[in-house]
Amino acid sequence: MASRFIQNSFHQQESQRPSRAMSEHQRSKSEKGGQRVHHKSHASHHYNPLVIPCDWVLAENHAKARRVARELEVENQSTCPCCGYSIERTDLEYDCDPLEMKFLGSGFPLFYMFIKYCIFILVEFWLLKGMFCLATDLMGDYCYNQEKIKIQQKEHHSIHDHLNQQHHHHKHKDDNSICGGSLWHFVSLANVYDREDIRNLQSNLSLVVVFANMVSFLFFRKAQRSIDIEVDESQLTPSDYTICVKNIPKLNEDYREVLKNIFQNYAADGRELFVTKIVLVYNLDEVIELEESLKEMIREKQEYLLENGMNFTDFKVKQLDEKLESLEQKIHQKEHELFVNREKFAGIAFISFLTEEMKQLVLQHNPHTSWERIKAFFNNGLTGDVKEKGLIFEGHKLYVEEAPEPNDVDWEFIHIQTGQKVKSRIIAWSISISFMAGCFFLIWFLSELAERMNEQVEVQEKKGIKDSLTQTIAFLTSQSISWTVVFFNKFVIGKVYHLIVDLEKISNKTKFNISFARKQSVALFINTALISLVIDFYLTGNVIGKGGFIYNESNVFLLNAFIPPIVWFVDPWSIQKDYQRQKQQKNIKNCVLTQQEANEIMEMPDYSSAKRYGDIMKTMWFTFFYGDIIPLGILFSIMGLTLYYFVDKYNVLRRRTIKESLSKHLSIEMIEMLELIIIFTGIGNTVVSSILFGEVKWQDFIIIIIGVVYILLPMEDISSVLFPLEQKDEVQSYYEAEEYFNTDYDRENPVTRREILHEIAKKK
Repeated sequence: MASRFIQNSFHQQESQRPSRAMSEHQRSKSEKGGQRVHHKSHASHHYNPLVIPCDWVLAENHAKARRVARELEVENQSTCPCCGYSIERTDLEYDCDPLEMKFLGSGFPLFYMFIKYCIFILVEFWLLKGMFCLATDLMGDYCYNQEKIKIQQKEHHSIHDHLNQQHHHHKHKDDNSICGGSLWHFVSLANVYDREDIRNLQSNLSLVVVFANMVSFLFFRKAQRSIDIEVDESQLTPSDYTICVKNIPKLNEDYREVLKNIFQNYAADGRELFVTKIVLVYNLDEVIELEESLKEMIREKQEYLLENGMNFTDFKVKQLDEKLESLEQKIHQKEHELFVNREKFAGIAFISFLTEEMKQLVLQHNPHTSWERIKAFFNNGLTGDVKEKGLIFEGHKLYVEEAPEPNDVDWEFIHIQTGQKVKSRIIAWSISISFMAGCFFLIWFLSELAERMNEQVEVQEKKGIKDSLTQTIAFLTSQSISWTVVFFNKFVIGKVYHLIVDLEKISNKTKFNISFARKQSVALFINTALISLVIDFYLTGNVIGKGGFIYNESNVFLLNAFIPPIVWFVDPWSIQKDYQRQKQQKNIKNCVLTQQEANEIMEMPDYSSAKRYGDIMKTMWFTFFYGDIIPLGILFSIMGLTLYYFVDKYNVLRRRTIKESLSKHLSIEMIEMLELIIIFTGIGNTVVSSILFGEVKWQDFIIIIIGVVYILLPMEDISSVLFPLEQKDEVQSYYEAEEYFNTDYDRENPVTRREILHEIAKKK
């Protein structure tokens, strides 16, 4: 039902009650890594984040408060003045049920369920097809009998001609199309090169695996929804009562009063609702600019102290202190100006209601579509059709959405306009494509080098010359391809794509992690699977020869299974952090760290869910793309993911700081991406069969069609219909639940944060 409003405002005071603690999950981005310097007043417990020298006892207490452990329910709980987290905590047992980690949000129980189901799907693949493929490949003799190969070279000359035509690489010898005699070739599809009957049986089993996968995915989605509901019902959070409203027009009035009037009286077909709190979003560009100046001035002070023997009474040091104090006051003043200056309002608000039922009513009565938002974008936010269902205010349709958790919001970027985001994402994609092109040429160079070294060895062998140095170089060059791919994936891809996704200016951390996980998964898969396929099949023409495609990808299977969990267990990031910590503590007299920097160096390294999802997704896609060709790789992947599960859980519980409170949407998106394994099964088999054998199996064609249809269907809705799960609304009111909130939107919003924390400190 369409609604229009005249600009009336209720002059009713907003009722606010302080909550007991800061976020149990994560500070706002303003506090991380020194990127932003938002801080609370020094009058609050006399805590000064910029003081030099730092207090290491305070920093150690901060580290205790930030560790992954449950808060102890004790009287007179000590809290860290930096972040407000409780210091007294009890560690979880290493063998705990992942559901016990629900105090971190639903993201972690969902993540560990995701790994378990991935392992289950791989075991399903192994039992239904992998074992049969390995057994039949071992029964073949194409790679055992070199004499037979030589005879078949003549009998199947036309086949090899076909391969050469496909490869467009005539300079390589025919021997490169024949098994290289490696162990990997004996346990791969190459060993049944001449057994079409066996290949047909293997193709039939692919259909069985695909249907089993589709059934498993439905139960997977049900299990994920069940966990999310269980966690949601056991945890009281502000998002249970809050909506996010976007596309609010610019007004010369009090936005809070106007929005309160609209959402109390018109948002649910005339039903009277009660709004408990409204938190507005502001443009923080000016504050961020001032904070960059503040960081520069701090660095200047630190450098001067080191150069002048840590003399804090020096005249210039005192001058810098005065400038720092003045700049801090300017930042506080600017934050206050943003709060009262209507021009800096970003058109977004978080509105909380008295009950969750009220919130759900507003969401039900105010739907919107992506098409509506696209039309409004090209019309300066105005809604062309005033008869559209929902709230229309001053010609703008108010877009009502589920609110993310307060500490899931990225307050630095949430105000960015859509046009700016589109430009930023075009730039990010351009950089991403350029980076992957560089990866392609690097692997191509190594492949060409390996091919030439192998040719040189073969020429020497035909002449009866045995040059151990040349053979060693050829072996190492062949090995370098798989080692380069695996280590490049582990140490470079993640860092590069984190920087790329940062450029996209995404409004909340769950969406950031979804974008990061998507791009990283695609990049890892391209780097691991597709680049080698293009190079070995089309450029070097070496598919089943010595140092060719099967040899390289088998090595990648082995290294990809065990190197990531081993590196994750060794954990060089923690070792580096320990070294930095010890270095600073041993040199206390010359330590120029601020209190905030000392707090951060005492923390464990940050944990990134998106990187973990990317690692797992790459393994799943790669395994289903090449699992039919190299069945032993399925077994490697099962062992690798099992190790990864236990190592990751240990690291989270003992060696990481969690600064993410991610919603179920990341897990849902990852399931959507995981379902692509159906298509990858068909495409992988089709590409290899068409190039290697000059044929396309009808089974693989059917699998691709099934995969496309499956991806297009709304599987989350289908799973909900097949396996309905009841989710109850919170029965407690907002004011009753507020006592149990770990944070709230006004405490995470950099503009209102300082004042709210100051009020809480005074009331304690």
